[in-house]
Amino acid sequence: MSVYTFIFSPTKKTQLFRHLTFWSCYSLYFYMQSISPNCIKELDPRDIFSYAFVSLYCFLPACIISVYVSLTIFYPYIHRKEKYAIAILGYFFLYAILSFINYFFSLLFFQQSCHCDVAHVPFMRKFALGSINSQNAIIAGVLALGIRFTRNWYVQVKENLLLAQKTARTALDLEKKKLHPDFLLGSLDNIVHRIRTGSPDAPDKIVDLSDKLSRWLYEEEENA
Repeated sequence: MSVYTFIFSPTKKTQLFRHLTFWSCYSLYFYMQSISPNCIKELDPRDIFSYAFVSLYCFLPACIISVYVSLTIFYPYIHRKEKYAIAILGYFFLYAILSFINYFFSLLFFQQSCHCDVAHVPFMRKFALGSINSQNAIIAGVLALGIRFTRNWYVQVKENLLLAQKTARTALDLEKKKLHPDFLLGSLDNIVHRIRTGSPDAPDKIVDLSDKLSRWLYEEEENA
């Protein structure tokens, strides 16, 4: 299988479309919620739209890390192993790492926004900005887990419904096969009785029985 076929196979294309859709929606949400009239101190509130864009490309990487760590590491612990405590502790550890990373991205945010010496910005203001965006990243990871669990639940319900329909169909076919001998013997006895008594509708009964047997035969061949 070529690399192109592996990446752009129907399954891979569907997954790629889902991820692109998720990140497009989340990026739009992140940008819109970053447009705040109450701008951070040291920043000009007249440039809130440009600040929102700077906030997007500074703090979105932490969200990306959180989402894919949640899906690739935490999801198996919750879904397969049901180790919820480990997943919760993992999120605390991830939050600490993202806070450390976002502290440096907050420096970049202030540099890109106010073009000032970040050394003059109080440490707690820089740390708080990184911490808040780390919380947003954790929320994004939990949201991705929720979407994954919801999708799996829907697929499982759909598969159970199809299995129930198949089971019902199989049971119906078995009942029909059980009824065939009794029905056939009863119909033949009825026809013989009509022939012996000289009933004029005996030929019609024979044709009717032939039609029913033909329909059952064709149905079984189609379902086979």
